[in-house]
Amino acid sequence: MSITKKWLLFWGILGVLFVGMFAIVLTGNFPQFTIPFSVFASDDQGQQEEVLPKLPSLALKEVNDQNLLSDQMAIVEKLNRELQDAESLATSQDLDHSLQMVFGDTGDEKGVFSLYRKIYPVISSEEAEFVQISLLGFGQKLQGETTVTTQRQLWTFTKTDGSRQDYQVDLSYDSKALKTIAAGDAADPNALTITTGDTYLDKSADFETTWTDMADNSSDTRLYQEMKKAGLDPNQIEFQALEKEIPIKVKDGFFELFSAARGDLHHAYLSEFFHSNTPTDGATEYTFNVPTSEKDVASFKVSYDRLKQTITSITKEQ
Repeated sequence: MSITKKWLLFWGILGVLFVGMFAIVLTGNFPQFTIPFSVFASDDQGQQEEVLPKLPSLALKEVNDQNLLSDQMAIVEKLNRELQDAESLATSQDLDHSLQMVFGDTGDEKGVFSLYRKIYPVISSEEAEFVQISLLGFGQKLQGETTVTTQRQLWTFTKTDGSRQDYQVDLSYDSKALKTIAAGDAADPNALTITTGDTYLDKSADFETTWTDMADNSSDTRLYQEMKKAGLDPNQIEFQALEKEIPIKVKDGFFELFSAARGDLHHAYLSEFFHSNTPTDGATEYTFNVPTSEKDVASFKVSYDRLKQTITSITKEQ
């Protein structure tokens, strides 16, 4: 083939390519190539941890226990004044009215009626009489995202033979109404009342420091991942070393909390606390909720000795 023909062939092929490219530009039909992302993704990236929700939590820093105690004692004093009148216990409606005078409204009519039925065997006698209400415990808890105050009271009566009859009454309320009220068959014989003279509550704020320090020092997500691969065995040497260092008197429940929180105790959210003097002076129970999935929650009760400023135990609630 002569050189002239070769050049003609070259320019012919080049012209065809040029026309083809020009046609593609005009029509917009560009060829597309797709490279699967999985080619670049590693196995670890393909198995991402589930993102757990953040739960509502009580702001413990904003709670002044001494002021809260004063508010509870004011409630008790108002109830005592209302119930000194025998007519206040003549019927369940009268009892309901007395409670309304203190709380503003009663949102638990069934609870009030059940309470009246509980104390009726005593108050039905003319010789029996109401003595007083004492405070056994108090605290706060979350109902949804609303904070309500809780109380445990000791209702004391004298029976016809002059002996004493006690009832334990648990209630919750907010600034507008009495939310719930319930009476037990009998009060704990070892129950110790709380008075305005108790000063131990000044130390309850130390719990927040104790808990925060434990969450900071005892969280270990890397260890949790290793334990998870091995079947979450609490006998693993590294976990036992971690457990040994936590500031808890009875350590049995720590493994369940650590597992539920996936190694990060900052995922435990405070939902309730309750101060009492039973079974020993200066006892407080804190309830923490831990999200274990998008919908499921595990609850743990943390017992705290306010006098010794020590966490005594952690118990998973069923």
